[in-house]
Amino acid sequence: MKKVGFFAERVKPVIIMAALTIICIAIVSGIHLSTQDLVIANEGLFLKKAVLYAGGIKLPETNAEINELYEERVAERGDIFEISGLSGDIAAYAFIIVGPGLWGEIEAVTAFTPDLASFVGVEFVKQNETPGLGARITEPWFKEQMRGKPFPLRMVPEGTAGASGEIDAITGASRTSAYVLQIFNSAGEKAEKLRKEGI
Repeated sequence: MKKVGFFAERVKPVIIMAALTIICIAIVSGIHLSTQDLVIANEGLFLKKAVLYAGGIKLPETNAEINELYEERVAERGDIFEISGLSGDIAAYAFIIVGPGLWGEIEAVTAFTPDLASFVGVEFVKQNETPGLGARITEPWFKEQMRGKPFPLRMVPEGTAGASGEIDAITGASRTSAYVLQIFNSAGEKAEKLRKEGI
């Protein structure tokens, strides 16, 4: 019986594994670097869509049109987005607000009327809530109920909101609903602070 040497038994497998690891890392790194610009562009486009939607502007169909509309109607002043109307006057102010969720941070673009007294709209840009339950915060019916609402807001059982400061909670997602209410009211407090500072 032929005796297997130390190199064949111990060193050769390590060299093969190291070479395969280096090849795999090189492939993954190459894919990452080759798609990095596209990922950044898509993240930017996603934020632009969120700002326009929250500002009550109907989104065009193509990405080029969205970029063009954003350039025409939105001015960035630090962390504040000034959204102009068709006549050129300020139609809304928007900003990103972040708060806790059930499974991680929730990040939303919130837009307010020029007097910063009520919501124009909201769009979620990041959330990790439970699909079919808390993740329903991204459904149009939930987001659209924010339009024109003054703050502070109060959460009521789904389907019962009637007063101006009430919004419907999501049935079966009471903790997510409470977190979102907290985020919206924090956005209202920030809007009030901006109004006092004379934005």
